[in-house]
Amino acid sequence: MKRIMLLAFALISQCACNIKRDNPLDPNFDSNITIPVEVSGVQSDVYGVQEATPYVNLSWNSNSHHNTDGYIIYRSLGYYSAYAIIATRPHIQGSDRQSYSHSSADDPTVAPGDYYYRISAYKDYEAGRLEGRQSSPHFVRIPSQ
Repeated sequence: MKRIMLLAFALISQCACNIKRDNPLDPNFDSNITIPVEVSGVQSDVYGVQEATPYVNLSWNSNSHHNTDGYIIYRSLGYYSAYAIIATRPHIQGSDRQSYSHSSADDPTVAPGDYYYRISAYKDYEAGRLEGRQSSPHFVRIPSQ
């Protein structure tokens, strides 16, 4: 009896694993919906420290325009702290790199200190916005003058 139940469980598990789903977040199995790919190649430069108007220039590799309409930029004061959305940027087609400048002229919280940035890609659909995974935290230090 135990052997039969184990065999039945294995058979059911095998059948369930063979169900093809393009997007496990889509309950309607719409094959036209794809999750944006995780953003990669995040780099940063800090400018304007000597002029007392620091800004952080972030750049990252472009995702395919087929599954990305734009990007969401997050910032945190600690690696494991909560990340807040600071900006959204549209996807620029035909560019290998995307970028965003976080400036003290636009945001007074850009000051000397340590920050962590994350970026995610999104795709807009009729039912709403589908956001992909956030990139790994990217450390930025804005030095004091």
